[in-house]
Amino acid sequence: MKKLYIFYILLSSIGLIFIIRLFYIQIYTEKYILNAFNTSIKQEIIIPERGSIFDRNNNLLVFNKSIYELIVVPMLIDEHFNTIEFCNLLGIEKDTFYKNLEKAKAYSKYLPSVFLPFISKEKFATIQEKLYKYKGFDWTKRSLRDYKVESSANILGYIGEVTQKDIKKESNYYQMGDFIGWAGVEKSYEKILRGKKGVKYWIRDRNGCIIGSYNNKKNNVKAISGNDISLTIDWKLQDYAEKLMYQKKGGIVAINPKNGEILSLVSSPINNPNLFVGIHRSKEFIKLIKNTIDYPLLDRTTQARYPPASPFKLLTELAGLQMGVVDKNTTFVCYKGFRYGKKRIHCHSGIHGLPIGVETAVAVSCNNYFAQVYKRVIEKYPKNLTKGVNEWSDIIKSFGFGNYFYNDLATGEKGVIPSGDYYNKKYGYTKWNALTIISNSIGQGEINVTPIQLANMVCAIANKGFFYTPHIVKSINHQPISDPNYTVAKHTKVKSKYFNLIISGMEKVFIIGTGKSFRSSDIRMAGKTGTAQNFLKVNQKMVSLPDHSIFILFAPVENPKIAISVIIENGGFGSRWAGPIASLLAEKYIRNQVKRKSLEKRIMTSGLQKVYDFIAKMKGSTYTTTNNNNTKNYIDKKK
Repeated sequence: MKKLYIFYILLSSIGLIFIIRLFYIQIYTEKYILNAFNTSIKQEIIIPERGSIFDRNNNLLVFNKSIYELIVVPMLIDEHFNTIEFCNLLGIEKDTFYKNLEKAKAYSKYLPSVFLPFISKEKFATIQEKLYKYKGFDWTKRSLRDYKVESSANILGYIGEVTQKDIKKESNYYQMGDFIGWAGVEKSYEKILRGKKGVKYWIRDRNGCIIGSYNNKKNNVKAISGNDISLTIDWKLQDYAEKLMYQKKGGIVAINPKNGEILSLVSSPINNPNLFVGIHRSKEFIKLIKNTIDYPLLDRTTQARYPPASPFKLLTELAGLQMGVVDKNTTFVCYKGFRYGKKRIHCHSGIHGLPIGVETAVAVSCNNYFAQVYKRVIEKYPKNLTKGVNEWSDIIKSFGFGNYFYNDLATGEKGVIPSGDYYNKKYGYTKWNALTIISNSIGQGEINVTPIQLANMVCAIANKGFFYTPHIVKSINHQPISDPNYTVAKHTKVKSKYFNLIISGMEKVFIIGTGKSFRSSDIRMAGKTGTAQNFLKVNQKMVSLPDHSIFILFAPVENPKIAISVIIENGGFGSRWAGPIASLLAEKYIRNQVKRKSLEKRIMTSGLQKVYDFIAKMKGSTYTTTNNNNTKNYIDKKK
């Protein structure tokens, strides 16, 4: 009995050893791994057609064109592989062959990865005929983006090869060599545009040539094309706005105040999205990254932060009205500026020694008036200045400043709207007062905003107290977007009754104020000029640069259809560049034509390149600018 027991134990042990060995051979040996690929069945991953992109009027902006890629499984390349012959077939150098092969091995010896991308249809026809001779190599077909326009890369974006991070994040979809949206709409709507991959199975002969479908196509999975997208952008208006930015840096944002749809979004310098397509894309991309003078990849409409300057005065007044420290009858006498101690904020309004009310103050941009209002705002609670600043800050932030929009744009910046706690930390609880931060009253100081935030503020003023989150996509597969973030209005903390005074003053900007020289004869516009100071740090010293030219506008006053913000870097007075650009853009959108041809010609044929060249010589490769006490670095930040 004991011998029989030992026999069973021995038999079981032998069986267990065989099972373990069989498991090891099947799962862990290279022989098994190779066998999975060295088969008569070819698995072809079908990359779906990426969705097309249209403007709001159904003009095609982005489409696809077919290209081929050579893929490799390094472990399947045998020792008799004719490298020289293969390189001649592809038209590449041996160094390129080994470099690409090492990259593939680094990814995986056993999994397919891209060996040679971007092969044209004509070249591939020659390669395909002889590819069967080279074991380990195969091909796949995919779509390449075809941009029908030569600008607006900040809107459309571009696609690039997935990173290891992308693959790790969605390992069930992406693999080495796949492409993904890297910027713009291509990035923010990646999952909508990319579609779903498919699979086809083919039978090969002993030479590796395809001779038919496997299992009568029953195992195939059909690829599902990506969804088409229609943007809110009016391409004709976008193209016109870009022409107005000839030899100018800065941003233009135009929004429909009735629904938050972005009509134009111009960041200059303007990039051509076609630079990011094809075999030379990496080289072009590196060039743009290394341009530390212009920072062309920075989207100046959503990422660049500027002091808002005089347009911010409108919010200073609205906060004062809402907080009850001024009313429609409040006036101040201006004596060429606002004096405090030995300092003075100069005023160039031209109205001195006479009482000025809010409408006139807006029209002529009286610094003294708004400094007086701001002082009252901060001192509303004399024993608790922090409370006054916080109440003011909350009102300003309700207009969309100091935070992200959390919208469908790929990039964004919060900007800065300081609070009382900010100043307590900066100066000490009892070591500051209204005069310490008085420059906030005219949109300087610690305040900085983005052009899209300014345009959104204009929408809120045009709507007398509410706005819709600015967004770039109008419909997906012809179905209008229904996200409540875009369809439900956001209300500011200022009562609607206070906006009429501001709007009246903005309209007077074109009648008696700083906008007289570019007034439209047949469209009622409401606007505000701005001139923002900025400085450059050179050898540890602050050097004053030409001011930024700023203008905001909405029109027509009686039925607002468009709200605009324009910032021209180093453009000087707001009435010099930004104002005319905004008024021309509004006329183009509302009338579909421009009557003021001489003004249009001046803006389209003259620019600021000499100014930028001079600044470039001053700063070399440094791009650090200062707005009063604030220093900002223009870097490619992402929301």
